[in-house]
Amino acid sequence: MALALVALVLAGCASSSGAAGSRTPEPNTRPDERLRQTISQGLQREGRQEEARIVALGGSRLTRVETPFLRTWAVYRVDYRQSPHPVQLHVATGGDRVELLTGVPKAFGEVTAADGTTVTDAAAAVALARAYVETTRPGGVLTYVVGRVEDIAFRPGITGDAARRRDEILAEYRSRIKEPAARAGGEGFTVTLYAVKDKALQRHDIGVTAKGAVDDRVETLVPDLPVPYTL
Repeated sequence: MALALVALVLAGCASSSGAAGSRTPEPNTRPDERLRQTISQGLQREGRQEEARIVALGGSRLTRVETPFLRTWAVYRVDYRQSPHPVQLHVATGGDRVELLTGVPKAFGEVTAADGTTVTDAAAAVALARAYVETTRPGGVLTYVVGRVEDIAFRPGITGDAARRRDEILAEYRSRIKEPAARAGGEGFTVTLYAVKDKALQRHDIGVTAKGAVDDRVETLVPDLPVPYTL
């Protein structure tokens, strides 16, 4: 009787082990896989084949950008750094529609129009203007907003003429560069912000209407910043 019981237990263990061994492994999908596929397919429909491929790559990273002025749309930053040439893209999505923003400033206005964006205060105007500058920059071009001259990412360890040029810029613009700010007027707001684009320091005076339309007037203050050229 005891031998029979042992045999039954061993048989049950063997059967259980065999079932586990033959089970098909669960697919290793990312939590945001459905969103990635939606964005990738939307870019393909727009003829953006290379950008669609980058979004779907296993090593890419998808990060939502803060856009409190948008109602139904969302903006995502796509980073891919597993290659000698890192890639950063910005895309906007609303339902099954996708717009590439990187290098396409007019697409930003199309997004706010489709979203039904309304800008009713200075904070929303600043957020919109900042997002416009940072998300529509040309691909591969270092671009970021600065709120003080010390935010400029000068090349580390520079000496000689480059170091003297850096110190001149710091002295001249320390009192001039401010955090992005908006003033009301006309049909909306004008946002003044400073940004680094490639190796240029720029001042942007951006008109933002109540419906989120943008009119960007750019002045280059310094064309030759001693800064890195990579993202």
